[in-house]
Amino acid sequence: MDKARLTLQELRKAVDLNGSLVSVHYACESFITAKDHPAGVACVAFHDLQTGETLAFSRSDAPPSKSTEEEKEIHVLERFYAELQAREGAHFLHWNMNRPEYGFTAIAARYEYLTGVTPPVSPPHQRVDVDGLLAASFGSAYAPHGRLESIARLNNMDMRSFRVGKDEADLFARSEWGTLSRSTASKAWIIANSLRMLVDGKIQTASSAGSVEFAGANMDAVTLVLAIGDRMRLVMRSMGVRPHGTPIEFKNEYDDQYLYRALLVQFFDDVRDEEYVPSYAGGNSRIDFLIPRFNIGIELKHTRDGLKDKDIGDQLVIDTARYSTHRSVNHLICLVFDYGGHLRNPRALEEDLRREVSTPEMAVTVKIYDR
Repeated sequence: MDKARLTLQELRKAVDLNGSLVSVHYACESFITAKDHPAGVACVAFHDLQTGETLAFSRSDAPPSKSTEEEKEIHVLERFYAELQAREGAHFLHWNMNRPEYGFTAIAARYEYLTGVTPPVSPPHQRVDVDGLLAASFGSAYAPHGRLESIARLNNMDMRSFRVGKDEADLFARSEWGTLSRSTASKAWIIANSLRMLVDGKIQTASSAGSVEFAGANMDAVTLVLAIGDRMRLVMRSMGVRPHGTPIEFKNEYDDQYLYRALLVQFFDDVRDEEYVPSYAGGNSRIDFLIPRFNIGIELKHTRDGLKDKDIGDQLVIDTARYSTHRSVNHLICLVFDYGGHLRNPRALEEDLRREVSTPEMAVTVKIYDR
């Protein structure tokens, strides 16, 4: 069993037993300006999954006796280490805080730079990089660039206080510690809840939208949608051979949609046909299938003479723009049936389209069936 799976098992057990899981995040000076010193720390936030409490503190929280920015920052760092010590034995969840320039090591270096002494507490032994765990579970492309923001948007999390990295660097330069603290607290909450949804099998990523229960097992919804498409041609062949009676033929795209829906409803209770989406570029369109429970929209495309690689790509760009306004879709799955071999480089086209059209608001999965 791989390390990621063992870690997930351990965290799932901790959640079931209501053990201590705490996420931690912090905001710091831009690495561009911190050229000759460890990046300065503005604020730190913790979120306790056990109690639901979020704790955040910044330089603006320092008592009046701390008059200089250096004294205020040391106060923040001392509170950070006091929390680590008070929560000894907890699982600490973080987002990429394992790099020398950002993370537990970087905070220790900053503390020693300011005080001349080593930190009073060592980094926690039980540390889990939630970003790394998601990547190990679903692949490195599990969310578009800016993955913390993307995973929050894909799962409809509260982002009212969230600020992206560039904006946080500007806030640091303007000493807007309160706004930075609220953004950091928001991210600590998102990290904790991402882990909780992952453990519960409910996380939505660019390659996953949650689990489907079937025959006593749990199957990933996106993987299942893709697998059904993979079996389509075998089912067609089987239905084309009928010893008694007329074989069933599949002559056009509507026949294929009819079969695909019949396969879908074996696993999904609520499959809706041809949902209208708002107009785009002067025309209305429909989603072939919508699975509301998982916020999945499914579009079936069939290549033919005159519909080649570029045409499929152009259509999907338009589809993404249309579906991004549909409240019930944050994961679009495009199944392209190329049984006639019209596409020149299917695998490269899959990857290029997934990367180019996915957005933080909506993941796009493209699968081409050419065999």
